[in-house]
Formats: sequence, structure tokens, C-alpha cells
Amino acid sequence: MVVGAGFLVSDCHLLTCAHVVTQALNMAQNTLEAPAGKVNLDFPLIAPGQILSAKVVFWRPVQLKPLTSPEQGEDIAGLKLDGNSPASSNPVRLVGVTDTWKHPFRIFGFPKQREMGVWASGILRDKLANGWVQMEDIKVPGYSVEPGFSGAPVWDEELAGVVGIAVAAERKREEAKASFLIPTSILSSAWLELGQWMADQRSLANTLDTLPSFRQVQLKARKDYFAVLCAKYEAVYNQLSYTLNEGDVD
Repeated sequence: MVVGAGFLVSDCHLLTCAHVVTQALNMAQNTLEAPAGKVNLDFPLIAPGQILSAKVVFWRPVQLKPLTSPEQGEDIAGLKLDGNSPASSNPVRLVGVTDTWKHPFRIFGFPKQREMGVWASGILRDKLANGWVQMEDIKVPGYSVEPGFSGAPVWDEELAGVVGIAVAAERKREEAKASFLIPTSILSSAWLELGQWMADQRSLANTLDTLPSFRQVQLKARKDYFAVLCAKYEAVYNQLSYTLNEGDVD
């Protein structure tokens, strides 16, 4: 049974929601201490049937009361694979941005009875008082972000990068098809290693700009060649689904 999603942020580290981990391990959602149990997961689109395991290395549990400082973060979990990730996997491109109003997004998740996964799309809005960013489904047909999408990266179509992680959805779907993400600014402030990996990505991009002109031309040609593929597949390319270690969860 798939209970949520996640994605690679380094060669061996994964990011997801804390409540996805507690659900996978049949634990209370607001468990304060980092779980010691192993989380079973897979990369269904690039290594179907290959079950891997990971341990929790960063933990910000669900809070019962509002945080005095949203930058502290809540409902965030960092995992480290016990072995290597599949050979064809890569960390996602994380983007730190403060203004996403009206940016179109796409996301791939695993709602109930859709364990093969489905796509959803919509429009990003702005931050709430707790630092989360509101997302809206503005279309009539198609899927909306709902339970089962938690932990999935939210791909900003305009910025061509991941701007946050899906964390919650409006329960009264007939009134508002809204959902929420934790932005990368909070994720990187809470998990310092994540902030460093994002800085390393930017440093690498700056280094490439200093290459000889003919190398830059070659690089640009290759980047242009892969741009469409990256935009279409990167958000789902590194998706992983978490499975229950034992039993079922409602």
C-alpha cells in the first residue's frame, strides 16, 4: 500500500513529509522523536519492483500548536538510503523563490486506489501565516492534489524547478480545491544540509558559466536538447513511493 511520495535531494538523501513516514511505520502522526524503524520505498518509474530501505536522518514532526517561527519547519523528514539509489536517478533541481503568484505547477502523487500514480496541475498562490504556500486547482476535469500526494515535489512550470513539497489539502473539496506546500526556503532553513546542497547546485551552475565559449555553446546545445524532457519528466523522474512495513493504514 502506497502512503505518499518523496524525492532525491542528493545522491543518497530523500525528502518527504514526516506524516508520510509515521503512516508508513504505523506510528502516531505527531511522534516527537525521529523514528528508528526502516522505511521501505521504491522508484516505481525507473526501477519498478526494486524495494529499497532508508533511515530517518532529519526530523521535524507535525506540531499540534502553531509555530512561533515558521522557519523552524514542521512535518519534514529527511531520509538516507541504506544502499545506492537506482543508476538512472538524479537529485531534483530545487529553486528558492519568494514570488510564485499565478505560476502554473505540476505534481505526481498516489491518491487512494491509484498506486500507479496520477498527475495533477494548477496554479500557485502565495504564503500563509505559517509559511506554507497555497495551491489551487483551477480546472474542471482531471485530478486535484489530495491525500497521497504528500511528500511529492511541486514543479513550477515557469521556473523549471521544484519550489516546495506537498504537505496538505483542503478537506472540503466541494468548497475549495486548494492544497498547500512547504516552500524550499523553509525546507532549507530547517534542514541545513539541504541548504548546502542547494548552494552547491548554484555553485555548479556558476562554474559552468566560466567555461570557454565553445564549451558553453556545446553545453547550451545539450541543455536545450534535454530541456523539454526535463520539464516533462524531472518532477516525476525521482518520485518514490513509500510502502507500509506491515498492516494497513486507514
